Amino acid sequence: MKILHIITSLELGGAEKLLLDLIPAQKRKEAEVELLVLDMKGEKFLQEYEKRGIKVHITKTNNKFSFKNIFEISKVLKNGKFDIVHAHLIHAQIWTSLTKISNKKIKYITTEHSTHNRRREKTIYKILDKFIYNSFHKVIAISEPTARELIKWTGMSFKKIEVIPNGVSLRTFMGKPKERKNNSLIMVSRFHSSKDHLTVVRALEKLPKEYTLTFVGEGETEEIIKREVLMLKLEDRVQFLGYSNSVSALLKRADIAIQSSNFEGFGLTALEAMASGTPIIASNVEGLSDIVLHGGLLFKVGDVNDLVQKIISLEDKELYFEKSKSGIQKSLLYSIETTSKKYLELYNEELGCSSY
Repeated sequence: MKILHIITSLELGGAEKLLLDLIPAQKRKEAEVELLVLDMKGEKFLQEYEKRGIKVHITKTNNKFSFKNIFEISKVLKNGKFDIVHAHLIHAQIWTSLTKISNKKIKYITTEHSTHNRRREKTIYKILDKFIYNSFHKVIAISEPTARELIKWTGMSFKKIEVIPNGVSLRTFMGKPKERKNNSLIMVSRFHSSKDHLTVVRALEKLPKEYTLTFVGEGETEEIIKREVLMLKLEDRVQFLGYSNSVSALLKRADIAIQSSNFEGFGLTALEAMASGTPIIASNVEGLSDIVLHGGLLFKVGDVNDLVQKIISLEDKELYFEKSKSGIQKSLLYSIETTSKKYLELYNEELGCSSY
């Protein structure tokens, strides 16, 4: 079986991080897997793909908005003789769906990675999204809430959707149950409207001065958060690390991980924190709450006082150790090997082949 994953970009995000582990896991199952990227601006993962021996195609246009992507994708498909084409994120989904007419022997798959996006705030995009998603042979949703919201938006049949949860490389992130050492907080997340860094900063202001906070990630809302830190005079207690390829080590070193989100399809960074043994406190939103439930603590979205209370509660040594241990146990349900196996089984069903 030969698979081509197509993604909009290699910026810092959950879909991009998922593929970084998923593609090597699929290759270990003796599948031939390659990646096509439409737009390399702001890329963070290319070197990592090269280190892992993944062949990466890059479009000449290097522009996710260009209609020429249709021809770029078609050219790669023609030369590669792929059995499966798997698109991720909206621009890749749009241009990939328009190549289906001339590649009838290929099975087209896409993954929906979020419960919400800006297009769903405008009814005009509903018609476009109905066309895009229905053009694929199968749509994978990364969680039950993601599937429900997509069905609600597009009206597509539930039979067309397969729920396959994301997974992480447990070999990379797996830690041991630990005891609390100090008061270091960490949030690993891109700065984006889907995330709620402001609530975390405002919670820090209400916490004792011994508490410190590290943000790992980059993005469009970063300057807004930096201004808030300055206004609250927290610059001595907040560190902005930017992008890091040492997330596993940073999570294991921190005492408490926070995932503050306005909406999430899944919550990959929360899962990574849980696997590392660092207790996680996350927003109680669909998708994310399913992952953290019974493995960490949940707080009401945007509720500073609730977040502060949950952070303070982990000063209890017994509760802290319990959440460290339960997080690890919950993370074992979401290995990248399991995710890879389910993807390959779905591919084989679409191709009418026996399962791997």
